[in-house]
Formats: sequence, C-alpha cells, structure tokens
Amino acid sequence: MRISDCGLRTTRETAFRCVGCLLVVCVSAKALSQTPYMQPQPMPGEQLVQEFVPYQPAIEYECTPNAPLMLDQCATYPIADPYAMEGSPTQVLLAPPVRTKSTPERRKSLFQKAFASGTYIPQFESDSLGFGDLEAGIVLGIPFFRVSAPLLITPRFAVHYLDRPAGLDLPGEVYDAEVTFRHLRKFGDGPWAMNAAVTLGHYSDFEANDADAFRVTGQAFAVYESSPAAKWVMGVVYLNRRGLSVIPAVGLIYEPRPDIKFDVIMPQPRVSWRLPDGFFGARAERWAYIGGEFGGGIWSIDRSATVGQDLLTYNDFRLLVGIEKKAPLGAINHRLEFGYVFGRELEFSSATPDFRLDDSLFVRAGLSY
Repeated sequence: MRISDCGLRTTRETAFRCVGCLLVVCVSAKALSQTPYMQPQPMPGEQLVQEFVPYQPAIEYECTPNAPLMLDQCATYPIADPYAMEGSPTQVLLAPPVRTKSTPERRKSLFQKAFASGTYIPQFESDSLGFGDLEAGIVLGIPFFRVSAPLLITPRFAVHYLDRPAGLDLPGEVYDAEVTFRHLRKFGDGPWAMNAAVTLGHYSDFEANDADAFRVTGQAFAVYESSPAAKWVMGVVYLNRRGLSVIPAVGLIYEPRPDIKFDVIMPQPRVSWRLPDGFFGARAERWAYIGGEFGGGIWSIDRSATVGQDLLTYNDFRLLVGIEKKAPLGAINHRLEFGYVFGRELEFSSATPDFRLDDSLFVRAGLSY
C-alpha cells in the first residue's frame, strides 16, 4: 500500500470523525434548547421552579426589569408562594430579592371585592334574646391621587332577625344600610402609614325613620413598622353608642414567620396560623385562628305598643375559633366560625330598664370574592 493511499485514508477518517462530532453537537444543542436547565436535586423543604419564574402577585422584586432569573445564577431563598394571598413559607430556588415585603392582591378595576355572611345566636331561654344576621356588601376602589393610596368605598346592607324576650316590646327585624369610605396611605419610604375610615349609615326597623336612625361612625389608626415582622398600631374607634362612644385601639401586628400571625389589637385580638397544604389544593391555603371581638349595634325602633319611638342598643363580647380558605384573586374564599357570647346587654333611650341577657353561643359563615 502506498503512502499516498494511507494519507488519503487518514484524511477521510478524520473528515468522517469531524462530521460525526458536528452531528453530536447539533443534536445536543437541540436537546438543550428544549430543556431549560439541568435540574439540581432539591434540598429538604424546597421545590424546583421553572427557569422563567412566574409572576408573583404577592411580592415585590427589585431585580432587573423583565429579565428572567436563570437557575444557575440563583440561591436558595424563602419567598411567598406564587398563588398565596398573603405569603407562604414555601422554599423555592430563587435569587434573593432586595425587598421581600408581601403586598395583598388587588384587582385593576373599580370592583375589588364582594362579601356575604350569616350569623346565628340562639335563644336558649325565653327571657333572653336570639339573633339571626344576614349581611352583604361590595368593596370599590379608586386611586386617591395615586394608585398606592386608594380610597375604598364599601356599601353594605344587613338584616337582623330578633328572637325577642318574653313580654318585651321589640320589632321582629332591624336593618343596617351604610356606606364606608376608607383611605390607606403610606408616608414616603418611611415606617409610618395610616388607615382611616368614616361610615354613614341608617339603622332602624324601617318604621321609626327619625333623626336617631342616621348615625356616623369611624376609626383612625397610625401604623408604625418597626421591622419587616412587626407593625405597631395606635388609634381610636368611634362607635357612637350610648355609654360607649369612643374606644382606643392599640396593639401589635407580629408575623415572625409567613405561616403565623399575631394581631394583638384591642378590641379585636386574633392569632392565626396556616394549616398544612393539600386540603383545598395547591392554589389555596387554609388558616385557623382564635380571637375575640366586640359585637352589637344600635337601631331606632318603633315601640308603639308601649313607649313609641325608642333607641335600642345591644352590646356583647365574643370569643371565637375559626377556619378560612384563602384563595388567589378571582376565586371564592370562605370561613366558618364558632364562639361563645357573654357580657350581653340591651339598653334603651326611654325609661325601659336595661336588660342583662344570658350568655350564649354563635356560629358564623362567610363568603367573599
């Protein structure tokens, strides 16, 4: 065999090897183009995310605008779950953002929310008072000079069915028809914010429609954020009730972890914690809570059989436990509560003696969208 033949054969073998390598490279490149990244193994308590991180409705990022976060440039960092309403302890592989403060979802329209609820307080004794309450309303939001400082307008209507004490001249139903104007504002980049509201309402049995049926109530709070986990609240609640016109509202909102929250605020303290996922599916969370609240109301009523027009005031205190579903925007949330009612009393503006009512229980269910 001639040397020239050997050289030609060697050249041909080299060319074939080059073509083969080029084909392998092309096939590999095509496969890689269809695979966003090589998946590393997740650590305990973590999950792997897509190369292009989905929109996170409950969190703000200060990363490069519109730039996808590449997995090989990311580190393990806890952020809010993509479908959570108020944050979640889910661990995902994501680059640490400069800010991780959760912000609630809101609709980009006038309509923000619709809600309805029903409450039942049974009448265990004939000389006590039972309640059956139904209410419904909507929340409308408009920018107040800027989008981040909205004015929320909440029309609400409620009917209260009364299981009346024996021998007491009371109507069978009383009604609430009101509208609340609420303004939320954060002052610059500092730690201070405000939450103020005023409510204009008509409260009566629709028989005694006098000046006492119209009432103005309100509340005003200053909020100081001492840390990402702690917010101090100071303010007043104007109830405009007989003997209980103004009450202070002070306390602390503390979230040491995304799955637990302490609302240590009088007169409505609450402790909430997130239950294990899976009951309502991956796109929703369920929370349990215990708390207390101050209940009651005031209505102008017609007692024509005895004293004529009168003003009825009802007050009580409630201890409750509840469970609620928190779903993403566009889904229905619901809650169910049970509780104990005590410190119940009826007061009248006429000469009718005040009534001390027996303790009772209550159940309440609510829906919102």
